[in-house]
Amino acid sequence: MHLKIKLHGPEVVAPTRGHASDAGLDLTAYGVEQKTSDVFLFDTGISVQPEPGFYTEVVPRSSIIKTDFMLANSIGIIDPDYRGRILVPLRYLGSANASDAAQALLGQRIAQLIVRKQEPCTVEIVEDLEGSVRGSGGFGSTGTH
Repeated sequence: MHLKIKLHGPEVVAPTRGHASDAGLDLTAYGVEQKTSDVFLFDTGISVQPEPGFYTEVVPRSSIIKTDFMLANSIGIIDPDYRGRILVPLRYLGSANASDAAQALLGQRIAQLIVRKQEPCTVEIVEDLEGSVRGSGGFGSTGTH
């Protein structure tokens, strides 16, 4: 699999893996825009083009727990034909000045880019689904252990 990456400036940090065996490429905050009082869009300064049959996801780095931020949209799906800059929305949960905390993340690794194989499917609308042991049991229906 080959991933093309465009850097949108000479100061932009190219995504890299900390170790050859790492699943994700670390994304560094290049710029930031405050969207609401507690949500910030961090610009990574990059655009990507995966090979046909692949797409990318943006997920938080495990070290995000050391900050007062969390990924605002859980997981970001980057469609394979999107060529815009990758933006990472982070929500500030701390009690300090949110803008100052966001500025402190510039130049830091804030998320990871993961390449995934795309599995196209066709959708079939049906009247009923086959039965299963679980059935329609939802949250917690498989027990507490």
